[in-house]
Amino acid sequence: MAESGFQAIDSLSIILRRWRLLAAVCLVTGLAAAVVNFVFLPRWFKSTTVLLPPQDRSSFGGLGMLLSNIQNLPGSISRIATGMTGFSQSQYLFVVVLNSETVADSLIEKFDLQRVYKKKYHFETVKELRTHTSIDFPPEGQVVVSVEAKEDSVLAFNLTREYVIQLNNILADRGIHSASNKAAFLEARMDETRKNLVVLEDSLRHFQESNRVVTSGEQPEGLLELITMPIKSSLEMLALIQADRESKSIELRVKQGLYRREHPDITLLKKEISELDRTIMRIEKSMPGIALDFSRIYRSLKLQEELFLLLSAQYEETRINEADDTPSAIVLDEARIPEYKYRPRRLLNIGITVGAALILAMIFVVLGERLKAGPRADRV
Repeated sequence: MAESGFQAIDSLSIILRRWRLLAAVCLVTGLAAAVVNFVFLPRWFKSTTVLLPPQDRSSFGGLGMLLSNIQNLPGSISRIATGMTGFSQSQYLFVVVLNSETVADSLIEKFDLQRVYKKKYHFETVKELRTHTSIDFPPEGQVVVSVEAKEDSVLAFNLTREYVIQLNNILADRGIHSASNKAAFLEARMDETRKNLVVLEDSLRHFQESNRVVTSGEQPEGLLELITMPIKSSLEMLALIQADRESKSIELRVKQGLYRREHPDITLLKKEISELDRTIMRIEKSMPGIALDFSRIYRSLKLQEELFLLLSAQYEETRINEADDTPSAIVLDEARIPEYKYRPRRLLNIGITVGAALILAMIFVVLGERLKAGPRADRV
């Protein structure tokens, strides 16, 4: 214990005795670090914007398909997004779009980044752009986009702002495209249903004339001995079941165009349609002869009427809500031209360099003195 205390005092006396050398080392190191930091190290400017995505996923319309492909995100973003359930899917959607090749290509072309970054190949430019871009999605719900640029504060600002512009352009384009496709699909089904109604009305009229069935309002006469009250109830039930089946079929076709084949909504709809088909077959088998023929025509006519009403309502709803299917980023904090460099932190770098040099110099001085003292002690 006494020996270690003596060694500490001895080391301190050596350091105090060689203070001029240590001061010279600090001065030279500090000057060298200052030259490197102020002359050779470039200034980097950073611009940041904060976005707030729509919180209701239903507002994304057809863009929901991007969320089902979130595992295709590049790099570590994929692992973060799939492993943290506390974050909203709308944040994930924004991160997917912002990290896309489409956005990167637009920025590279608009600002000639291949020349700015001095890269020979396009993929190297994309990699360099992503190196200087930070996209964060904190649990509070916003998306934070930051871009840094070397010796050009205006470029950092322009790149950050362009990320937001490209994000909104892609969301709007995909949303309008999806809504237009849905409206076109519903319009085509409405035209087809109109034609089916005309054909079925003619078929029902022909059946009535051939079998002497006269209808008084909603009540058919002439088949009352064949179509009893239970059979009439079955007809009404069949019409409702078939209308429900057709509605689910339309919903299935729409979702098949938006989601992947193994999506749980698609699997559930297929199962429900199969159950309805079995119910329809079971009811049809329980109906006799001419009543069955009448039921098929009557049911099909009622089905097409219900289907036309359903399609009309969905078509009008799609047209009304078409503008709402194009989500856009709400900019909480606008990007600004940075007034001061982001890095390097020159004074901090110089301080760390001088401190490290001082510590190393003290170690070498103490070791050198002790090595010199060793041979002298042996001679004594």
